[in-house]
Order: sequence, then C-alpha cells, then structure tokens
Amino acid sequence: MKEISHYLIENKNIAWSMSFCFIAMLLTIFILNLILGLVVHFFDYAQPIWWHTLSPYFVCLVLFTFLWSVCAEIYILRNGGHSLAKQLKARRLALDESTPEESIVLKVVEQVAQSFKLETPAIYVLPDEVGVNALTAGFSSQDIVIILTWGALQNLDEMELYGLLSYEFNQILSGEAVENTKLKILYSGLTMFSQLGSKLAQVGYNSQASSYRNKFETFFIAIGGVIWLTGSLGTLITRAIKYLTLSSRTFHNDLKTQQLMNNDTNIQTLLRIYVHHSGSQIHSAYSESISHMCFANSLSPQSWMNIHPSIKARIFELNPTLLQDLQLENLRKLRSRPWFGIFSTLKESGDVAMVWSSPQPLPLLRLSPISFVLNDAIKPLNSDIRKNKNRPELIQRAMQTATGSREVMVAILMIRQHREFIPQDAPVSHAIVDSLLNLDGRIHVQIFHDACRNIGHMPNSIARQFLTKLACIIQEDGEVGLLDALLLETVKYELNLMPAHLPTSFEDVKSQIVHLIDALLHVQQMNSPNQMDVRERFLEKFLTIEELYIYADISDEPLDLAEILNDISGLLLRDRLNILTIAERCLWSDRIITQDELDVLELLYWRFGFEPQEVVTQMQKKNSTMIN
Repeated sequence: MKEISHYLIENKNIAWSMSFCFIAMLLTIFILNLILGLVVHFFDYAQPIWWHTLSPYFVCLVLFTFLWSVCAEIYILRNGGHSLAKQLKARRLALDESTPEESIVLKVVEQVAQSFKLETPAIYVLPDEVGVNALTAGFSSQDIVIILTWGALQNLDEMELYGLLSYEFNQILSGEAVENTKLKILYSGLTMFSQLGSKLAQVGYNSQASSYRNKFETFFIAIGGVIWLTGSLGTLITRAIKYLTLSSRTFHNDLKTQQLMNNDTNIQTLLRIYVHHSGSQIHSAYSESISHMCFANSLSPQSWMNIHPSIKARIFELNPTLLQDLQLENLRKLRSRPWFGIFSTLKESGDVAMVWSSPQPLPLLRLSPISFVLNDAIKPLNSDIRKNKNRPELIQRAMQTATGSREVMVAILMIRQHREFIPQDAPVSHAIVDSLLNLDGRIHVQIFHDACRNIGHMPNSIARQFLTKLACIIQEDGEVGLLDALLLETVKYELNLMPAHLPTSFEDVKSQIVHLIDALLHVQQMNSPNQMDVRERFLEKFLTIEELYIYADISDEPLDLAEILNDISGLLLRDRLNILTIAERCLWSDRIITQDELDVLELLYWRFGFEPQEVVTQMQKKNSTMIN
C-alpha cells in the first residue's frame, strides 16, 4: 500500500462560507420582515412594508434566535464528533460486543487508519438508517468519529467498505471533517426554525399524549406547520449556499481518494449505492443539517440543489466509459465481458492486470479426496502443527525461489490428480514429487499456500500462462475437485488476476448456490437416497416450490466454479453468511469433517471475504467430540 503520510493538507479556510452564511442571515431577516410588513400593512395602510413599527423588535428577536441557536449548537457539540453521534442517536461499535458485520467494519477501519498513518477514530452506526452512507465529524484527533448507516454495514463488503472509509479518512486528512463540523454549527441558525417546526408539529401526532393535550392537537400542528414553513426559507437558503460553495468538492474528493489509495474501490462503493433500493438517503430530522458532511446525498434525490452530485455522475467522472460503453443499468451483462477489468486490488501494482478465465469450463464433478492413509481422510491436523511440521530439505530449498515455489505447486496438483502415480513425461520434477509423497498428505495444501505466497510478481502474460497450466492439470483426469478449484482461486489472487465481483441480488444467483451445494455434498455419496434428502432439506431454505422442481435433479453440465464464487461474492454480507452456514452443515452432515472438507470450508470463508481461522478451530473441536 502506498504510503501517504506526506499528503498532509492544511485545513481549509471557511471564511468564504462564513461570509455567505452572514449574507444569508441578513437576507432571511429581510424577507421575513417583508412578509411581516405585508401583514402589518394589511391592517394599517399607513405602515410601510419595508420598515414598520414591529421591525426593530422583530429583527432583534430573529438575530437573538440566530445567535442563541449557534451558541446552543456549540454547547451541544462541545465533545466534537461524539456529541454529534449522540444527537443523531448513533450507537458506538465495540469489538467485544459486535456482530459479524460490525467486526468487519472495525477491522477495515483499523487497516485504513494504518494506511493513512492516523489514529483509529471511534466508529458509530445509525441503527435505523437503511441507506448506504457515512459521515465524519469532530474538532481534533481526540474527538473525530466516523458515523456509518446500518445500510452500509449490511450492504457493503470489505472492498466496498474500504472505498467508503478511505473517502472519510481523506476528509480527516484534508481537514474537511473539522470544517464540516464548524459549518454545521454555523448553519444551525438558518435550519433551526425548520427543525423546531417539524418537532412541534409531531407533538400533535403523539398517540401517548394525555387527553388534555389531545384537545390541542390541531393547534400544535398548525403552529408547527407555520414555523416549519417559515423556517423552510432558511433551509432553502442554506441549501443554496452549500450548493454554491461546496458542491464541486465531491468530485475532487473522489479523485483524491482514488489517487491516495491507488485503487478503484470507491467506484465499487458507488456501484453498490447505485443499485441499492434505498440509495444513500438518511431519514433523520437532522439529515438537512448534516447533508454537507455525508459521503453521498443524505436528502431525497428529488430535492432541490443537492450538495452531492448524483451517484451516476460521480461514477461517470471517475470512469466515463463505465456508463457509456458497458450499460451500468444492467450489471449482470457486464460479467460476460472478460475485458471488464477496471478494478485493481488493494495492493499497489506496477501494471494493470487482466482478468483470467479458464481455457474451458471446468467440470465440477467431485470433491477430491487426499486419503493416502485412512486416518488422514477422517482426522484433520491442527493448523499450528500443520504449519510448523518439518519438511524435506529439497522442498525447503525449492520454496526459497519463485521458480521452485511454482514447481512445488505443480507437483502438489499433479499428486492430487494421480495420487502415487505420476506419468514420467509429466512437466514436474520427480524428485519434488517423491519428497511430497513421503510426507503426510494432509500437509500438502498448507505447503501449496506457502508456495503460492512465494511465487513473486510475474508479467501478466506469464501469469496467465502459468494459471492456464494449473487449470489444465486439475482437469486432466476429466474431473475437477472443489478443493482444487478453490486452490486455483488463491493463485489468481496472488497474481492479481482475480475479477472484481459486482453487486448482485440473491434472486439472481440461486442457481449458482444450488451448484455450490451439490459440489459440497458430492463427497458425501450424493447419489444415495439419504443424501438426496439432505440436499432437498438445504434447498428448501431458499427455493420456492416451483424452483425446487426445476432443481430436483443434480446437473451434470460442466461448471465454472470461479464464476459461481464470483457471483456469490457480490451478495450482501448477511446472505454470504447464510450460504456459509449452509456450507458448514453440508460438510458436517455425516458428522465428520475430513482434512479436505476443512480446507474447502476455510477457502470458502476466505473467498467470500471473511477470516476463516475461527470457523476452522470450531470445526476441529466438533471433530474431537466425534473422533477418538
């Protein structure tokens, strides 16, 4: 990741905004006094409209109200971002009391903070907001907080969260977070009447009010409506000021974030918001006052003079061809275009990698066993023992170089296809094969992972050739095991050939989920009546009666597991967690987890964006209760 500590930017001067705000206050007073003058003139024709007998008192009252509102806002926000979070009724996230979605957010925040060389700020969530949005507030490093909507936690994966939080950290780094907090205080005088009127009108609709108060429901609604209508003038002027002074900075911040992080994760975030049913809208009573602080538009898309450009316009600004040539409105069609490799990984890369696709659809027929010994097939090794187990000197020497590591990877895949028998003309060192065959078969996958991390950077053309070679090996016997296909995904990731997943809905990937379940259950003798019952029980959890009839039989068509996994990775976080829960139950249906099955489960968790270590430990504990 590119170091960006030297990108420190001085806080912006808000004198321009303050000047506009002062002019807006004078304009508001003038208009309100003019309206009052018309009323006075109606009853007394001798009174001038511009300056009447009530004008001195009215002007003093309005000025006092403005000053009182600003002072009250300063007091309310005395603790910086924490006070704003309390005002918005946000809940602070804590690692020891977090849900899976919240844990992921906290982890990503820590990673981004390390990238920006900043202290990790406190994280809050708005529990009742389903839109995808975020804001940052505070006066200093001690009270800076990031506030996310619940929709952001529920709908964004790690990469998309990375893009969202990078934008917020850029605001902290540039001083905009502090500036925005001060502007909220400054604009509070103009928006106070609107908020007060809205709250007063709501009193009339209070079902818990006493019978005495119910008699004045109409009165509260009428007075509140008049105050809200009067305050709407200030709100409109505030919105106009924000639009004139701040609207251009959104594009600038998008581009700046893209440059600082050296990736396009913010495009991923914008794509998710673009297809999200609730967009980025925040339905709080304070959505108007915090509109300039948010990542995206917090108001209704139909509102006048929104400070943020539309999501479509922001995507176009970052990548003009994305909307013009690829028709964003139909995201499903984009996956059929192999050259749609617009997203780079989070790691800095010297050249742009192209998405790799297999030379032919990989048939997915079985889950390959590793059973060199019966005990190996049913009793997985402890992960620590597996990592630290002694390896032959030949393997250790080979893995010290990128060429040797690639040779070890090829040998392991060849062994997994041919077991003890390797053809003499196979493109692999037989000395390495012999060394691996003398090892416990349960260690091979761990060696493969270690070797994969040592293969080093390769030009795109060479990387694609190497991956194609591995793909041909795992389908050499006409079958592709689920574990082999998942190992190929790790290689694609290391070589920067992993395609970016796009947001998708659960309804669009039901067939892919069915195929994944079938692959997981192949190891359990799928053709047996008992296993067909198990399959039907799992499918009933998410398929309709009509869909169950469609998927009643197991498909024998060639499948591309990589495409299936990529489609499922675009689901919401909670949907991916549900699928992983089903995967665990599939592999645990015979009450025993083999080493291969444990490796498959670990890689599935990794491929769907989760830390797998905890689930692996839990599965090993379950095994210990069944295996003596």
